[in-house]
Amino acid sequence: MMRFTRTVLLLALALAAGARAAAAQTIPSPYRYREETQAPGVFVGYLFVSPDIGLTDSTSLPMGPRSAPLFGVRYEVRASGPLSLEGSLGISPTDRRLFATTIRPDSTFGAPTDLETTVPATVVMADLGLRFHLTGPRTWNGLAPFVVGAGGMAGDIRGTFDEEEDIRPEALFRFGPSFAVGAGLGTDWFPASNASIRVEGMGRLWRMKTPTGFLVNRTAERSEWNPAVTISVGGAFHF
Repeated sequence: MMRFTRTVLLLALALAAGARAAAAQTIPSPYRYREETQAPGVFVGYLFVSPDIGLTDSTSLPMGPRSAPLFGVRYEVRASGPLSLEGSLGISPTDRRLFATTIRPDSTFGAPTDLETTVPATVVMADLGLRFHLTGPRTWNGLAPFVVGAGGMAGDIRGTFDEEEDIRPEALFRFGPSFAVGAGLGTDWFPASNASIRVEGMGRLWRMKTPTGFLVNRTAERSEWNPAVTISVGGAFHF
């Protein structure tokens, strides 16, 4: 009986030691698979733009919308593996400076006049983008870094103001609707399996047209691609 009891105890000790050794060899993975495929979200940030509009190859005027805060919503749907489709709508309440033209008695072009006033502008950006997560449909220590490319439309949705009534129609500046393209990078951080915080930087190019009243040759047209950069942080719910 004593021998049987001793044998049972030795087997129990051996099993316990084996289990402890197996547990010691288990290495927790830093990766976690993301089963959720859709994510509505919101974001805030800042829109950095260049308001300069070219009059000639060497001269310009700061007629366009100026840098301002940015607010928006987005919706993301996973397409396959690391790729996701995303639609977003951003709004930036800003302002722009007013300029007018002078006409000489002989009807030739005069120097631009700074009216030393600003009017409100509301820049709206509607984008459709393709997002590539570098870790695929997984997170690494809660992080999911990505690169993104997008295209869409941008423009100022405000109309004409009282301050612009005395400006000749050919000298009125209007921004958009304009096609815009962009690319950026950032990362999602998942503090929970169904919630994320996103930090993103994105650069865009959009086209702005110079009013013909400011051109020497008023029968010609002039437009150029201007840069815009957004830095944003936001949150999303995943399901």
